[in-house]
This record gives sequence, structure tokens and C-alpha cells, in this order.
Amino acid sequence: MAGIRKKNQVDTSDVRLLQTKERPRYDIKAALAKATLVFALVYGSIGGFLSAYEIAYQKEQCILAIFWLAFLLSAVYETRRKWAVNLVNILVFLLYVYVAFQKFWVINSGYYAVVNRVLEDAGRYLGVASRTEYALVVENEHAAVTGFALFIGMVGTILLQIRLRQKVSLWTTLLLTFPFYAIPFYFEKLPGVGYMMLLFIGYATVAAIQGTNVREQSAKQAHDILPVITLFVVVFVQVVTLVLPRAGYTSIVRANAAKKALEREVANVMQYGLFSLFGRGQNGAGVSGGMLSKGSAVIPDFETDLIVRYTPYSYDPVYLKAFTGKDYTGDRWTRADGADAWMEQTVAGRAARYAHDEPADRLIGYALPDAADGERDVPDDGTDNASGQSCGVMEVVNVGASGTYDYRPYYTDHARRGGMDAEYVYFPPVIALQDVTEEVDGDYLIVPESCRRAVERICREAGFSGTPREIAAQVTAYFDEQYSYTLRPGFYYGSSDYITHFLLESKRGYCAHFASSAVMLFRNMGIPARYAEGYAFTYEDMILDGTLVEGADYADYYSGYSPIGETALVELEIADASAHAWVEIYIEGEGWVVVDPTPASNDEEERSSFWDDFLGRGEGGGGSDFGESNVGAYIETAVSGLAFVLSAAALVLLCYFTGKNLIRRVKERRLPARERAKLEYRRLAAYLSQKNQEFAVLRTIKEQTDWINAHCRRGFTEEQNAALYEMFFAGETTSKADARWEALIKHCSRRWSFRVR
Repeated sequence: MAGIRKKNQVDTSDVRLLQTKERPRYDIKAALAKATLVFALVYGSIGGFLSAYEIAYQKEQCILAIFWLAFLLSAVYETRRKWAVNLVNILVFLLYVYVAFQKFWVINSGYYAVVNRVLEDAGRYLGVASRTEYALVVENEHAAVTGFALFIGMVGTILLQIRLRQKVSLWTTLLLTFPFYAIPFYFEKLPGVGYMMLLFIGYATVAAIQGTNVREQSAKQAHDILPVITLFVVVFVQVVTLVLPRAGYTSIVRANAAKKALEREVANVMQYGLFSLFGRGQNGAGVSGGMLSKGSAVIPDFETDLIVRYTPYSYDPVYLKAFTGKDYTGDRWTRADGADAWMEQTVAGRAARYAHDEPADRLIGYALPDAADGERDVPDDGTDNASGQSCGVMEVVNVGASGTYDYRPYYTDHARRGGMDAEYVYFPPVIALQDVTEEVDGDYLIVPESCRRAVERICREAGFSGTPREIAAQVTAYFDEQYSYTLRPGFYYGSSDYITHFLLESKRGYCAHFASSAVMLFRNMGIPARYAEGYAFTYEDMILDGTLVEGADYADYYSGYSPIGETALVELEIADASAHAWVEIYIEGEGWVVVDPTPASNDEEERSSFWDDFLGRGEGGGGSDFGESNVGAYIETAVSGLAFVLSAAALVLLCYFTGKNLIRRVKERRLPARERAKLEYRRLAAYLSQKNQEFAVLRTIKEQTDWINAHCRRGFTEEQNAALYEMFFAGETTSKADARWEALIKHCSRRWSFRVR
């Protein structure tokens, strides 16, 4: 044993002599290159996120702080002196803790400011109102966001420096930086092109370093690779910009069904909270047939209910009426009969008695009668048809709406083709009608006792007065000022009367609440009124979501005067979220007039022509460091496309390697224990070879185990050494040896514990 110990001592000393070779010279340029790489990754991700949402912050402070922290860590790590590295790590950790406690409220306010902006933009993108707004303790939002960016930058710099020092991995780098871009990209916000270039320069450099498979000289490799990668990325982006302009990019990258489905769920959670995921106590959207629900919320599924094809003729909303309510019973409306529902809609609809057997032109023979039913002020611009009134055709295809109802446009009483694929001829109200008189059912003036006191109280307190149109404007303004629109009004108990609860207690609700209550307010003021349900869509909906129908002749679908000029046949998908309730009031001389009392955004804006609006839709984007120039926009689009390509490639690679690793493990489980033990030892040897060049040159098991025992925190016992020799060189073993192989498998698989002292 003494001889063996002496031999081991000699072998150990020989190995240690190999360790006394000269250390590599300190390379400040390599440290600077490593710091630049880390800075590009950290600032490119954080700055890109903030620029996507156009959030203002102190850029100079962030650039200096992140770069100098990255350079400090790189300079110390490049010394390869453990005491210096450990000391700096401790100091940086203490600085991190100090900043976290000392500037807690600044960082917290900056975080809330960013969250508020993200929620606001997400709500605008999804078409919902964000239900949460976080208050800021620090009033100076600019300073708060700067503090938050500095704090996140410091954390990212520390994590990336530590990770790149241990192992250069593109996948880990993506996990630490790319999530900052995931939210903006999802909501179609483009970060500034300068930030995206920084980020992709960093990714390309990390990938190049990882490809060299040399772990100990990442800073030196960064010094050699970074300039070349920078030049390559800049040139590549320019080439992509020329080959794939913005229009080409938008035609390639389209929203898919999975993203749309996820958007619906996100919109529901934003608007209704987590209960939207369970659907308890909530009602679906769509036409209810006069049923006034007491559920906690209305949650649409955003699936297509109708497909409408028509020629836009004005900027006003288009209403497709399905149900007319006449008598109010406390929690529902009874349906008016056919004559009340349709024949009294408008003079045009009531008077349009025409033949419909024309062979060619879809509109030949469709004309209003003479002026006996009302004088018409027709513009003399040569655009009107022979009757002096505009006329159009609208096709309404029922995809997912209730089949109980017809969904008719106003100003018609005839369906050329009925059923699920209906076609209507209608007379748009683009020309003023005068001296219209009709007999109105007296039931449209009745206010039931269940809600009379509440209705009289509101009319008295609000002081409604004037002509029917003036009262309609007053009611709409009163609701807008005193009541809140929401799709989640909550349950209500006690009184069974729907209108009383809304007017006096909750003062919050959705279109059915406003329409039902407005009907009673009008009736109490002596104005005949009735409740209406159906679908409504706006000019903006048509511009943003409509599709031009190719090959359709405008003259086949519209004839006469149009306030917005000649347009085109447009197809629009109407989701259940567009189901709506409104009011019809009767005005002497005008007939039944639509009044929509539900609060909505009525911001005045300058209108462009139909073609300017339709062809220019979707323009805009996130912040850009290159202003509003087309070149900057193209570069943003091209780099954004690269981001999607890289993220998709990363996902594919992750799935590939995960699946490959899973298959390998399943195959290894089927091997005998002795063969699995050999595999684990070989993996341990490969792991140590990557970590240390001295171990890599060793060839025999004796040399390797002696080196491990001399230099690593964990080693092999004599019994394990004997088991290794038997495993590689002996013949078949008994079942007793299987336990030794299992022990070796467990021992060698914990490769992280074989750290060099």
C-alpha cells in the first residue's frame, strides 16, 4: 500500500506540473468586446420594448449605466482570478440590493407606468376597455420609467454576464432577452429599428461563438467575431428591405386562427376578469329576442354570426334589425307583430311596392313612388336614378346567428331572396323625407307601473324638454354623463324590474339596459318609442375589417346619390360582439327614426374618401428611431420579420432537440445496466474535457480517475475504480454486479458535482 501511495503521489505531482503553465495575457480588447456584446443584448431588448410603446425615458443614463456595468464585469471576469471575480460579484449583489430597497417606489412606479401603457394599447388593439389602471406613487413618470429601465438593465446585465461566462448558449440568451419583444410583436407593435439591430447582432454573435465549441475564450472570440457580425446584420437588413418591402411583408405575415382565438380569450380576461375563463353567471352575445338578462356579464365568443355584402353609402352606422319590442313586462319585451316590425320602419320601406322580375340589372324597376307620401329634397348632381331616390342591394348570409330571425337592413320591406342567404333591396336615407304621416299604435306610449316611478323621477331630475329630436339628444347626453357602459354589470337581486334597477341603483350596463330605459323615458315624454335588437356595424368596422369583392359591378348593387361618392361592393364578417340594442322613436313628418342611446366614442375626426380610408387602413406602428421615412418603416418591417423567423426557428429547434433527447432516453432505458453505466462515464469524461484542456489529453481510465481525485470536488473510490475496470474490460458479470452498475450510473450522472477545485 505504501508503494501504491507513493506512486499516486508521483502521478499527482506530475499532473500538477502540467498546471503551472503560463497564464494567458490579459486582453482588455476582449473584455471590451464582451461588454459590447452584453450591452447590445440587454439594451436592445429593454430599449426595443419601450420604443415599441413609445414610452419616454432617459436614454443616455440607461446606455451609460448598462454599458459600464457590463464592462466592469467583463474586465474582472477576464482576469480569471477567482478572488477578484467573487469580490466583484458580492459588490454587485450588494449594489443590487441597495438599489432595490433605496429606489423601491421609483422602480415600482416605473413598472406600473409601463403596465398601464401596455394595457391601454392592448385594450385598443383588442377592442376592449382595460379594466385596471395602476396609480403611480412617483408623479414624475419619465423619471420612474428611467429608474425601472435601469433596474431591469442591471439585472439583465448580471444574469447575461454570469451565463455567458459559464456557457455560451443561444437558447439561454433568447430566454433572457427575447420575451421583451414577445408582447409588442403579439399586439403588432414594432420596436425601434436601432434596438432590433442591436439585439440581432447580439444573437448572431452568440450563435457564432457557440458554433466554435470553445468555452474558455468567449471574450476573445467576441473580439474577433463581433465586427464581422455587425457588418453582416446591417447589410442583410438593407437587402431584405429592398427585396421585401412593407406591403410584401404584410401580405406574407397574416394573423392566423390560433392567434385570433387567443386574442379573444385575452380580450375576455381583460374586460371581464378571470371569471370569463369559466363562464359562470354570464350570458352569450347575439340577439336575445327581448330577454333582458340579470346575469353578471355578457361575454361574446367573437365567432362570425353574419356575412354582409353591401356598398357603403355614408359614414353612419348600419343597423340590421331582427327584433322589435313593443310591451315591456319587467324583464323582457314582447315581440311586435309583422306589420309593426317592418311595415312601419320607414316611408321608403312602407311605400316600396315594386315588381321584381327584371332579367339583367339588379336595380331596374326598383323605384320609390311619387312624392305623394312625402316631399324629397334631391341633389341635382346627375347621380340619382329615375325615381329621385337612392337604391341598393344588400346580401346577408347567416353563418352563426339564430335562425329564428331575419336580419334586415332598414328601409326595406322585401327580401328578394330569404332564408340563411338573404338578399334585400333597400332605400338608404341619404335624401331628406318631409311631411310623413302614419298611424301609430297607442301601446308605444305606455309606461308600465313596474318602472313608472323611476322613469318619472329621471325625467324630472334631468329636465328633458323640447322637440323629439332635442329630447333624444338630451337623453343620449344624460346617459353618457351619468351612466357607465360595461358588459359586466354584475348580478342584481331584490326588485325584479330591469329598468328601475338600472336607472336608480346600478347606473351601469350594456346596450339592452340603455335602450330599454330610453324607450320608457321617451314614452313618458309623450314620444312613441319601441325597443329594437339586431346587429350594428360602423364605417370604421367596414374600413378596418372589410374586404373588397373582386369582379362586382358597383352599378349592380347601388344606384343614385351617395354622400361619400362611388364606393365598391364590400364583404364584412359580423361577429356576435356586434349584436346590439337601440331605440326607434316616431317623429311626426319623418316617421320612425333610429336613436342609439348607448354611450360610444363620438370623437370628431376629419373624414377622407372611401378609397383613401380603405386603401390606407392599417398604416402606423410603433416608435422608430428613423422618424416617419419609408426607409425606416421598411427596415422596421424587415427586422420584425427576422424576429418572427428566428423565434419560429428557435421553437422548431427546441421541439427537435427535446424530442430527440426523449427518444434517446427511452432507448437507453432498454439497455442493460452495464451499457448505461459506460454511457454515463463517457459523458462525464466529455464534460470534463470541455471544462479543462489537461483532462482532455488523458486517455486511460487510470489517468482520468487519478486526475479527477486530485482536482475535482468529487472523485472515485477504490471500489468504484475496480468497478470501472470490470465494466470496460471484464467479461459477463453476475447479477450482483448490476447493483454496482446502477451505483456508477447515479454517481457519474451528477456531472455538475465534479467541479474543479
